[in-house]
Amino acid sequence: MTISIAVALLILISLAAFFAFKTKRFFYPVAPPMPAEVTKPVTEILSQLESILKAKVPQVLEAMQPGLSEEQIAALEQKDGIMIPDDIKALYKWHNGCRISDVNGSNYLIDGPIPAHRFMPLDEAMATAQSMRREVAEAPMLQRIFFNVFAGHRKNWICLFDDGCGDGYFYDPERKPVDGSVFYCFAEVNNYVFFPSVNNLMAGIVKCYEEDAFTWKGGKDNVRLVEDFERAAKIWQEFGVDSESQKWRQ
Repeated sequence: MTISIAVALLILISLAAFFAFKTKRFFYPVAPPMPAEVTKPVTEILSQLESILKAKVPQVLEAMQPGLSEEQIAALEQKDGIMIPDDIKALYKWHNGCRISDVNGSNYLIDGPIPAHRFMPLDEAMATAQSMRREVAEAPMLQRIFFNVFAGHRKNWICLFDDGCGDGYFYDPERKPVDGSVFYCFAEVNNYVFFPSVNNLMAGIVKCYEEDAFTWKGGKDNVRLVEDFERAAKIWQEFGVDSESQKWRQ
């Protein structure tokens, strides 16, 4: 009986590995040919974005935390066992995401610089990924198998800009830039938009502000960024590529 169970488990694991390989490309495709990489250094792009935020949406800029030092980033890398490339490091040296503000005793998330997305601090992003890996490792075997088949590709993703529902903009340390290591993911419809570098992502954000695709709505105390999707779609096509239609999401 024990041998039969062992054989059944071996077959189940083998089938899971096969389906994990087959389904990974469906749930997490490799990037199609992408636009040219923006050659302007990311530090210059971030400096430009800083000026735009200060002029147009100072509330968002005020919600951002001070940047991390090289030593602080190195400590997080060592703790998590994941190396961060220089362009991603530059993003967190600029600002370490947006803090969660306290308004009348309640946590208050401030979106930005992308509407409906929070710039997630690096320590929080890495801790979230680490927590996912730990929960999966401690789960029953059948749950681990299903996770590896349908979502195993997500276990090392570092969330850059979070929509609060598990989707957003990510960096995958297990992928090369040419394969799409920086991307937007909307898992509900299996939609990805890939960027050849974080330079492209941040340059696209800058242009969205310059052309009023991202605008401020509301009163002084109402933090609300709004995206003009039609206008933003035309801009984003210059910087990224959709996994299916090679057009930005509508």
